[in-house]
Amino acid sequence: MFKHTKIVATIGPSCDTPEIILAMVKAGLNVARLNFSHGTHEYHSKVFKILREVEKKSGEILTIMQDVRGPKIRIGDMPEDGIEIKEGDKIIFNTGIEKYTKKEIPLDFPELHKFAKPGERILISDGKIDTKITKVEGKKLHAVVVEGGVLYSNKGVNVPDTHLQISPLTAKDREDIELGVKLGVDFIAVSFIYCAKDILDVKFLIKKYEEKLKVPASHPPIKVIAKIERQEAVKNIKEILEVVDGIMVARGDLGVETPAAELPLVQKRLIDECNAMAKPVIVATQMLDSMQSTRRPTRAEVSDVANAVIDHADALMLSNETAVGKYPVHTIQTMTDIIMATERSVYDDLNLEPSYKKGSSVDVAVTEISNFLAEEVGAKLILAASLTGETGRLISHLRPSLPIVVATSTERVWRQLNLSWGVSAFILPPCASIEELVERSISYIKDNKIAKKGDRMIVVAGEPVGQAGNVNLVEVRDIK
Repeated sequence: MFKHTKIVATIGPSCDTPEIILAMVKAGLNVARLNFSHGTHEYHSKVFKILREVEKKSGEILTIMQDVRGPKIRIGDMPEDGIEIKEGDKIIFNTGIEKYTKKEIPLDFPELHKFAKPGERILISDGKIDTKITKVEGKKLHAVVVEGGVLYSNKGVNVPDTHLQISPLTAKDREDIELGVKLGVDFIAVSFIYCAKDILDVKFLIKKYEEKLKVPASHPPIKVIAKIERQEAVKNIKEILEVVDGIMVARGDLGVETPAAELPLVQKRLIDECNAMAKPVIVATQMLDSMQSTRRPTRAEVSDVANAVIDHADALMLSNETAVGKYPVHTIQTMTDIIMATERSVYDDLNLEPSYKKGSSVDVAVTEISNFLAEEVGAKLILAASLTGETGRLISHLRPSLPIVVATSTERVWRQLNLSWGVSAFILPPCASIEELVERSISYIKDNKIAKKGDRMIVVAGEPVGQAGNVNLVEVRDIK
């Protein structure tokens, strides 16, 4: 059975060999994530090369997504055993020091004092430690402890009430993105996005590096994924979706900044918003977290994966489970099994109503008709031709029950389509006519056993063939 929902997995020390990555691809891996919060440029360049070699050897598309760290706030250098703080204690954070001294706690975010205000919270270690600011004095943030614990070096800090007017790109991120452009990644995921301007700044930077490297202007651009991690990004999601190429529901930091009871509802809303705009959406963080050390997931994790499939996320992501976990291949296979069992069920099709992309056009109307025709004539697949991948994503957002096979002409679009729900892409040389497009595509479809002689398919294309942004044809074809 064809798996519609895609799997993104982080490559790390537990799975960075050709043999293990190949086994992960066979188990259901679609997109490899390179986490630039860890590792050197040399390490990521080496892994990138391995991924491309595995793609060639396996014969399967293997998309590569670079994930840059962003301006993550952390506790600075603390004593080895940490410092215990208790409820009611009065403490001082200092953005101007690197090491704990004179009972002042270092924060490695030099500008935080410029934005923080009394009454706002400073949460530490995934929200386990809760403090509230009482006074801002120069670079010192006086606070009272609401919920205590032990403060260790490098623990993550969240400021959910503070409006940080900063770029989501640090100096390190800029260097990392330059490497990503040089290597030729397919997607770049950017952390701590606030608004549409942040996305445009990232796209401008990518274009700048491409010009520096003399990448032809006609080459399909690297696509940008916005990691939704802050409440402000949730509030601005509509404007972000207008300019971004997809989003990641990053439930780690988002789960700290959002009340626990509201997080599942925020996740569902973000998935719905993306589906309506035909933009891919990835659900990430702790999906099979227990499988870092055990071969069996918890019942809650299985339900979490299944519900994300039922909500119609394009892809589900594994982080530590594959990067540093004991069973990376088995974890991928487990997620594949859950996805396919869920997609076979009647629950996968509940409450799925057609949603129209903003600015309805001929393209949207044609893709809607293709989905309707496929059901009426009992087609086995939908075949589309798409130079930019947009037609494939438009069909995908309707979530048809049958495979979406997309012919495109460039490797980058071929790989980028691999993130979209239900899409199986292949590279086809330029065709002079619809007839040539169909005949060449049928050979691929039969060779890959997607359908057989006598089956019906729906063809979605545009005339003249090979002209981007010109979808105006939909017809029923029998495979001969």
